[in-house]
Amino acid sequence: MYRIAVITDIHGNRHALNAVLEDIKGRGVDHIYCLGDMIGIGPFSNEVLDALMELDHVSMITGNHDEAVLALLKNEPYPESRVNVIPHHEWIANRLEQHCKAQLDILPRVINHTIYGHKLHFTHYPMDQAAYHAPISMDPFDLQGPPSRENFSSLSRLSECSLVCFGHDHGRHHLTCNNQTFFNPGSLGCFNKPYARYGIIDVMPTEITIHQQAVAYKFDEFVSELKQSSMPRKEIILNIYI
Repeated sequence: MYRIAVITDIHGNRHALNAVLEDIKGRGVDHIYCLGDMIGIGPFSNEVLDALMELDHVSMITGNHDEAVLALLKNEPYPESRVNVIPHHEWIANRLEQHCKAQLDILPRVINHTIYGHKLHFTHYPMDQAAYHAPISMDPFDLQGPPSRENFSSLSRLSECSLVCFGHDHGRHHLTCNNQTFFNPGSLGCFNKPYARYGIIDVMPTEITIHQQAVAYKFDEFVSELKQSSMPRKEIILNIYI
């Protein structure tokens, strides 16, 4: 058996991430896949990225917040649909440590991994092949529509994959479509309950089993630190948590 943990949409919430990483330690996990949006919304981008980069058994990909901040840092086109978020992303970009910028800039958008003959696909959000190399200014993560069997059934590029793990939509999703499983454990750090969500997946030669996990964390402390932050759009963000 090969055991993996899937985490996604940490969104700068260091307390939620630390609780999950501590929980993972005791579960015999062989590898962790982090499916993007490590930064944005919460104020602790450097702390989150440092905690992940310290691990020797983690693979990371980019999400829309990560790529939008990178676009600002590299003076590349920013999504017009998110212009109201620019001050928030600029605040994060201006505080991002150089080694964190460098790490984000080399991350892929997709990871494929075959285990015991099962093809696994890890992405921030399932998308059509035509959108795979689209710049973040074109909102490639939003083109497929909300998570549903109908919207995912047309993704022929993924037809050979047994399991597709994704994030972006902060809710939990576990769908079967065209003999494929689509799994989103829900946002780890952007949720209005005092626990962080992630998934454990056991891959065996004959089957794949998925286990939803929830871990209590210092929710009140995070909210208090968020209130004290100088981050733009803070009042809007607080409405997510309280």
